[in-house]
Amino acid sequence: MSGEIILVTGATGRIGRVVVADLVERGYSVRATTSKALMPSRPFPANVDWRRIDFATDRDLAELVEGCGAVLHLAAELGNMQRMIGVNAEATERLARAAEDAGIRVFCYTSSVAVYGSSSTVTVDEDSPVLTPDRDVASEYWALDYVRAYGRTKLAGELAIKRVAGKARYVILRPAVVVDLSQIIGVRDWNVIKRLLASHRHSHHLYVEDLSDALIWFMERGLAGVGNPGSVDVYNFAEDGRPDPRHIDFMRKAFAATGDRRYWTVNVPGIVDWLHDFLRFRTLPLRNPLWRMRFSTARLEATGYRFRSGMDKAEELALAMLAKQSHESRLSEASGEHVAQK
Repeated sequence: MSGEIILVTGATGRIGRVVVADLVERGYSVRATTSKALMPSRPFPANVDWRRIDFATDRDLAELVEGCGAVLHLAAELGNMQRMIGVNAEATERLARAAEDAGIRVFCYTSSVAVYGSSSTVTVDEDSPVLTPDRDVASEYWALDYVRAYGRTKLAGELAIKRVAGKARYVILRPAVVVDLSQIIGVRDWNVIKRLLASHRHSHHLYVEDLSDALIWFMERGLAGVGNPGSVDVYNFAEDGRPDPRHIDFMRKAFAATGDRRYWTVNVPGIVDWLHDFLRFRTLPLRNPLWRMRFSTARLEATGYRFRSGMDKAEELALAMLAKQSHESRLSEASGEHVAQK
């Protein structure tokens, strides 16, 4: 259904910029929001209709959704706890109400696996217990205060959508840890302590290109009339079953490809990391931190969706990038030595 106007909120974020590019490539018109004072230019396509919005303070969103066929709601506050409830929860409800009033047909909301907190079970599906949304219960989530607040407010956004849902088709994706190639490579910058404690962890990495593809896939499905008006479908979005999912697995591949000592580490038993978390947060009952949890995607798979790239492909691209950087560095060093000898 190219030609439709698609609203993308949070369009300058790590996920949003990929979604905007993918939509334009597929022939859609894009209305994109940013909170930045200056409108973005490169690397974004020139024909994007930019709107400056501060979801914490802007109340009337009717004009924003007017004429759109679908909304892909990615905008979120990740770090400032004072803004989280306003951006992640209240603005999500205002946007959903505006979408209902405007006759939007599909509304896709990017939530997070943070809504589960630290589960009492290892395997988590969409019906597993979630955080208490209206108050902080520290024992439910072994995490820093702002991370717990993020999980609660993203869940509050989900609940707001369920209250509002009437005519549009809603899809809520709960992604795990979304990364681009630079973030895959970036484990080399971990300090020694983090490498020792965390390299054994299941990374829960998701390639950003795959999340973008899934959002558009569900959007197009809804625009084609799949699903009932007013329905709210919730899906975990993870790739937990793939081989070699740990940080150390990639680090070993990167070390073998480049010889970069920053990728060298040893595999410390997970119990050391778990005990470190327990002593750090000192809460009962005992919980599973994120790296021990596994997110079921049976419901996602039942829809027929399949990952476009997958983390295996993403890691191949990251290793190729590293190999190129390593080659260029050696050439630069050789050139410098040649000049010095002259």
